[in-house]
Amino acid sequence: MKAEFSSKFVRLMCSSLTVAMLATLVGQLPAQAQATFSDVPPDYWAAQFIQALADRGVIRGFVDGSFRPNDPVTRAQFAVLVAQAFDRPTVRSAVRFGDVPSSYWAADAIQAAYTEGFLRGYPGGVFNPSQPMPRAQVLVALASGLQFEPSGTNASVTGGFRDYDSIPFYADDGVAAATFRNLTVNYPNIDFLDPNRAATRAEVAASIYQGLVATDSAPAIESPYIY
Repeated sequence: MKAEFSSKFVRLMCSSLTVAMLATLVGQLPAQAQATFSDVPPDYWAAQFIQALADRGVIRGFVDGSFRPNDPVTRAQFAVLVAQAFDRPTVRSAVRFGDVPSSYWAADAIQAAYTEGFLRGYPGGVFNPSQPMPRAQVLVALASGLQFEPSGTNASVTGGFRDYDSIPFYADDGVAAATFRNLTVNYPNIDFLDPNRAATRAEVAASIYQGLVATDSAPAIESPYIY
């Protein structure tokens, strides 16, 4: 783990995030980092991605030893995850969202995700931190923050998805860029994106890890579900 990443993480935690509040994102923190999760057996489809991020301190489980891989991920939770996983340059100035007061548990992570280009706000100056993130939005956010671009036409990259036509217009470029860099992980059907369904903790873990691979920050993990 790079020193810059560690110092950034410390700053995020020490400002407005308390340990109890941060636990809301990735699960309540156990006394020690867990080697395995009770609900993520070794043969679980995303087990290697989840474990790799746990080893890096990006994600943790709940106090009962579970990871809850099928739970949805909110925009605030995603913001903290990318803040812990990536060390990216600032691309725009901070803003104040009307529904994210400075005392909000993820306020600093949300500002980091915004200034680094991962996430934007909504009309009216709001962020909607508790809103579950659709799978398409996760891919768009990662492609944006990591500054990935598609190669060729979007259809040439994502046209193999059986539900290609259900990709929202706003997400077309981002999904294509993420897919071109192997961030798109589809389970159980590799050719079915399901872009408008809320992304699960397991799916987000897999795509974030693939983002680390694409930026040469982590070794590749073999999986039949990487599109």
